[in-house]
Amino acid sequence: MSDKPVKFAIFLSLILSLVAFWDHHVTSYLKEFVVLIHEICHASAALFTGGMVKGIALHGNEGGETIATPASFRGSFILVVSAGYIGSSLVGGLLLKLGFAGKNARQTLILFGLLLISVSVIYSKLGELAYFTGIFWGVGVLVIGMLGESISILTLVFLGTSISLYSIYDLSDFADKLPETDAGILAFWMSGLTPEDLSHEEVPIAVLFLGYLIATLWSLLSIGIIYFFLKGSLKDSVPADSFEENLGLDRFEKFPDQLSPEAKMWLEKRGVDPESGVVIPPDLLPPGDRQSQY
Repeated sequence: MSDKPVKFAIFLSLILSLVAFWDHHVTSYLKEFVVLIHEICHASAALFTGGMVKGIALHGNEGGETIATPASFRGSFILVVSAGYIGSSLVGGLLLKLGFAGKNARQTLILFGLLLISVSVIYSKLGELAYFTGIFWGVGVLVIGMLGESISILTLVFLGTSISLYSIYDLSDFADKLPETDAGILAFWMSGLTPEDLSHEEVPIAVLFLGYLIATLWSLLSIGIIYFFLKGSLKDSVPADSFEENLGLDRFEKFPDQLSPEAKMWLEKRGVDPESGVVIPPDLLPPGDRQSQY
């Protein structure tokens, strides 16, 4: 039996639920979590390219900031700035795929929770929003990972769906406030300018052109990454019914493909053809079975 319909139904239900409650105040905690993931991706890129990270902060308005010193080679700045959107898409898609794979979900959640706690303690200031957000979600994810495989699978799928959805939604910032986004920062840097160098509010045409070009490339790449992981997640990459078994759905009894002789006899005595399911007229039944009908 294919597990693709079950996966798609879960994914679609999560999408519809998130969209329905997108502007609810409770969802703001989820959005801050995704922004933290965005900033962690910036910090990770800085560290992996040989740079230094001084701190991570959240501003409480779905905005964040990573203070880092990139490595000396020129391309490192491009990688660090690009890692926010691209990295979030990779994290969301990967969590989604790992959740739908239905394997090692507990270990994945525990490692993810430990990572959130460690990054928050090391790179965010005690008492600030980034610190509390990382600790809260890190401890929550860690506890869920200890509860069992089924809830861990659903949590991974939920987190992956949430991060992926917000990563795409966050790309809309490019349309109305480009200079304030990562694409604007990179465009200013590539043009040799900074926002402080401007003597008026109008953004130079070169910066706008570069910014929208970068934003378009990032958008296409982010959507492509999420589509790639989603397409792979919905494939039957595991043995039949294993996803349902990991979720505990195998506890529900399934109707067998073949009826036992006793079941066939029971149906025949009640005037039902066991092969087709058609009710047999009483006058066609054997004389001994007619009195058994009711």
